Amino acid sequence: MRLFIGLPFLHQARRDFLLVQKQLQRNAIKGNFTAVGNFHLTLTFLGEVEESRLSAVFDALDHAPTPPVELTFDRLDCFEGGIWYLQPVSCPSLFKEQAELERALRKQGFRLEERPYIPHLSLGRKVVLREGYQPPKTLGRPISARSEGLRLFLSHRVDGELRYDILEP
Repeated sequence: MRLFIGLPFLHQARRDFLLVQKQLQRNAIKGNFTAVGNFHLTLTFLGEVEESRLSAVFDALDHAPTPPVELTFDRLDCFEGGIWYLQPVSCPSLFKEQAELERALRKQGFRLEERPYIPHLSLGRKVVLREGYQPPKTLGRPISARSEGLRLFLSHRVDGELRYDILEP
């Protein structure tokens, strides 16, 4: 099972993310754009996890509870490989919660990526924009986004489409 832990967002925020994404799509030659139902902010990527280890993931989540989170996304940027994303305004509590989550997962024996955490919400991958188009790095209207807290996601394909489904204990 391919798993990650992240923050899902309520409908209004997903609609606002979609508006920014549509602007990229209109100016893209090609790209794989995130389905609106898949919008999330990843805190920790677990990768392939045996089903027998699910209880250990949920134990770690119990030891790193995250209250509802309100984030403001105000920047649009791109990682190498054409990965366009929205980045929230600096939120020290998010970094603290992410670090606590990783400690809890490591205590359960999970091996995690050893790279700095950059909170982001992916809009598209392998995106190639038309020549001459450079989207603004700062959003004209920041997006307020509320999440009810951490969730465990299963990343899988259903009828050829990538889906991120929330798993419950």
